[in-house]
Amino acid sequence: MTPAANIAAPTRHRDVGMRLSSFAERVEVRCARCDRSGAVHASWTSRHWVARYMCAHCGLEARSERDDWLGSICLWGRRPCGYCGHQWLHVSEQRDFKADSSTVPDLRLTPGFGSIARTCPICAHSSMVDVSAHRLHVGDGHDPHFGLPLRLIVTTRSGPLWVYNRDHLEELRRYVGAQHRERQGLNGRSMMSRLPTWIKLARNRQYVLRMLDRLETRLTPADGA
Repeated sequence: MTPAANIAAPTRHRDVGMRLSSFAERVEVRCARCDRSGAVHASWTSRHWVARYMCAHCGLEARSERDDWLGSICLWGRRPCGYCGHQWLHVSEQRDFKADSSTVPDLRLTPGFGSIARTCPICAHSSMVDVSAHRLHVGDGHDPHFGLPLRLIVTTRSGPLWVYNRDHLEELRRYVGAQHRERQGLNGRSMMSRLPTWIKLARNRQYVLRMLDRLETRLTPADGA
């Protein structure tokens, strides 16, 4: 979109309470194994999301019904020392998906995800601590379904700016470009109410619009399908 198009943008935006999840049916991502572009496709049932991802380049696949997760996980566990019994041994470790992994971690295996050795600081003996795995939703810049890195993200002077897809980008552009913003009868859970302050500031309007223009150049006609 040209600068002239930005100037012609609507001068008023009304926040009707759309949440970030409203744009999560298609999420443009990068593959955790080969770093090529792709998309997560999802639909909301009456109780939960049903999502699927398959990389067209390396074949990496993830499905929500298997509870697949391709993002970071936290391994956590604790137990008394198996020798002196007086000291609690703790495990709290973050691990990322291994690009060379041939399988996708199945978090349905928890508890009982595995064991990690810990040395007691009192008696110096080592004991195995059973750990469970938990998803780490790191927030900015990652797909909410499988934890994949987003493709439509740019680093700005104030922080990362990202969108899930074309519709998300266009809605954010309408909000940022508006001279007047309305928000009535909402409980503070809308996507717009939770944006970082620097995106909302009028003095950053043209800068943020330029960054959104930069993201738009990465889109293709197929990305809107």
